[in-house]
Amino acid sequence: MKKIKALMYAMLGLMMSISTFRQGSYWMTVGIAFFAACAIAVTLNSIGRLQISWDEIGVTLRKNPKPPILLQWSDMQKLKVDHLGYHIQTRQTNFRISKDKMPKELLKKVRASIRQNKEISI
Repeated sequence: MKKIKALMYAMLGLMMSISTFRQGSYWMTVGIAFFAACAIAVTLNSIGRLQISWDEIGVTLRKNPKPPILLQWSDMQKLKVDHLGYHIQTRQTNFRISKDKMPKELLKKVRASIRQNKEISI
């Protein structure tokens, strides 16, 4: 979806730049091309940055260039699913993993740990 959005920004920027270039407004052409390039860069920036790993301690989320976040199994409290993905609430923080990036094994483990944490708290 992000690649399609970036392609649309490129097409719109190109069409507007050609139009202003034909009118003789060269500075406006440069400005439109610059802002279109910035919109494309911002859109494509987040592709491939999230790395998920898990072990017996918990889930480690790594988003470059930020430091990794360790979320322990015992801290997981809630799991919600919507059109954006899986929203997992822990004691320290909330995080979201999109549906296409969530491994099935991790989803089973998260659900089991949330169930186990609810039984312990009751």
